[in-house]
Amino acid sequence: MAVSAILKGVRVPRLNLRTRPMTARARISALSWAVAVIALVAVAASSLNGGKAGASAFVTTGTAHASETAPEIETVRPLADPATYRRAAPAADGRPRVAVIVRGLGLSARITGGAIADLPPDVTLALSAYGRDLQKDADAARADGHEVFLDVPVEPQGYPANDAGPQALLTSLSAAENAQRLEWSMARFTGFPGLVFAPGSPALESAETMAPLFDKAGPGGLVWAHAGAKGFDGARVETAAAAVTLPASASAADADAAFERLNALARKSGAALIIVTPAPTTLTRLKIWIGALENEGIVLVPASALAVAPAS
Repeated sequence: MAVSAILKGVRVPRLNLRTRPMTARARISALSWAVAVIALVAVAASSLNGGKAGASAFVTTGTAHASETAPEIETVRPLADPATYRRAAPAADGRPRVAVIVRGLGLSARITGGAIADLPPDVTLALSAYGRDLQKDADAARADGHEVFLDVPVEPQGYPANDAGPQALLTSLSAAENAQRLEWSMARFTGFPGLVFAPGSPALESAETMAPLFDKAGPGGLVWAHAGAKGFDGARVETAAAAVTLPASASAADADAAFERLNALARKSGAALIIVTPAPTTLTRLKIWIGALENEGIVLVPASALAVAPAS
């Protein structure tokens, strides 16, 4: 219907071909009209197929989930200066400071939406590179005041029986292959000032795996958050090392003990970071713990506020 409607509106000039042979000008005119009609038909056909023709702000670069058979999805390229996306921290006033990164978001719309809406803005939220609506989630989180990190997939313990998907950084890959995978993750959405990685990854313990990536990650300003992994020793980038981690499988008692340990470390050293993997139990206990920080004399700050510059 769309093609026929367009063609009905096209007025092609009649050429008197019986009275005399076509001049060169007439032949050019007829060819031009034919090309125009073909172009109109192509546009109409494209509109019927979902409007995929034309320029786009997106670049298709990979799959959404950890399965090799997952459909390709659209991604966006990151902007040049990640540091502009850091959330301003409260002014230092001598009280101990703690920071929280909730990683693994973006995979469950319910958990992601709940974290954005229910957690205070000074909690840093990290979106998994395998999420589907990452730019939408990042924009929503930032609109609510949150700092947003990128959760980069890495080789898990027990690999390959325990797989982390087709874009995970692996100790078995070359530096160029891991750099390509990191670039894929970093092109998933814009608006992040830092990266975070699943605790316990063998890749993070390997300086041979990680060192080449520090130079390949693009311009400065990124914070690399990790759980005290050896692969970050001597890193030429800003880092934030978590003293405590909380897995999704943690019980309520385990979560409470982890937060108490974080408080103690913050009082001892002045600041401490925890990396939390979301689950209903861990998020519930997190909200309760945050609500008690004021009475504990401890200040919650975004994760980037605890970043440490590389040694000169």
